[in-house]
Amino acid sequence: MNIDSGDANYVHKQTEASAEWIIVHNLNKYPAVSIIDSAGDEVVGNVHYDSVNQVTITFTGAFKGTATLN
Repeated sequence: MNIDSGDANYVHKQTEASAEWIIVHNLNKYPAVSIIDSAGDEVVGNVHYDSVNQVTITFTGAFKGTATLN
């Protein structure tokens, strides 16, 4: 049996270099966060769940990239 959990995800594209990313994802949960910089490398940041629909990620330096929340 194949059951579709319907689990939503959100992809945030940070187009302006910043050391703080504020992401409104509207997933109504505290999602796992994966971050990839513009060079394609995985990055670790300090993830703070502001609410079930917003997360703030802080880094030691400013950069552009993508955050996938699921």
